[in-house]
Amino acid sequence: MLQVEQHGDVTRFEMTSVGSRVLGYSASAYSIGGVLVDCGFHWARRELGAILDRERPRGVLITHHHEDHAGNVERIAHRGIAIAASTETLARMRSPGPIRAYRRFTWGSAAPLCSPVTPFESDRLILIAAPGHCSDHHVVWDEADGTLFGGDLYLGVKVRIAHPGEDPRLLARTLREVAALGPTRLFDAHRGFVANPVPLLRAKADWTEETIALIERRIAAGAPDATIVRELFGGESLPGYLSGGDYSRTNFVRAVRRGMEA
Repeated sequence: MLQVEQHGDVTRFEMTSVGSRVLGYSASAYSIGGVLVDCGFHWARRELGAILDRERPRGVLITHHHEDHAGNVERIAHRGIAIAASTETLARMRSPGPIRAYRRFTWGSAAPLCSPVTPFESDRLILIAAPGHCSDHHVVWDEADGTLFGGDLYLGVKVRIAHPGEDPRLLARTLREVAALGPTRLFDAHRGFVANPVPLLRAKADWTEETIALIERRIAAGAPDATIVRELFGGESLPGYLSGGDYSRTNFVRAVRRGMEA
């Protein structure tokens, strides 16, 4: 299913699948000035085709390799549309790793990138490394008017759930660096348009750092992960149970513990 929203010069294409609607999720691609940011997921490949036919973009920027953002990169490349993405993102798309059943149910598995990639360079939009959510995560920045396409950088202030590879400490630093750019509007891959994003990005950085400090104190006192999740977060989340712990509050605590051990 495809829903279209207009925000001035930016068009949001919000895509859902049967699986994502069951779980209450969607993922968005954005069009601005003949350029597309992200390309949706495998189950929305027909919707992505309709977007390409409508917009006829001269290039596509990919924020990171996760299947809800880059799930149709091969379709983009096969059409001969130029792509801007980090070296790591392209490498991961050429050899995508296995994903859990809940992710296949929600988004579908991305086809490997096999077609030649024509590099794309926009005259306004640039990819800026924004790690923390994953190592190859980038945001798309338009300095001319302060527009930020955040990928999965924001998502909300109090995000207490994480994939196994996330780094909350690094994410907090990235949030502050991106806030320092002074974006006047943010387009989030899942939440959509976010007005006045700077205080929200800083608030998320503050909350993340405060939560890390609380977890560290409990770890230092010898508390196990399950106890910390129960005390600080009220127990594991429904996505944590449905994903078999792959996308969970426990992973947030484990990431903090890994950082202390490192």
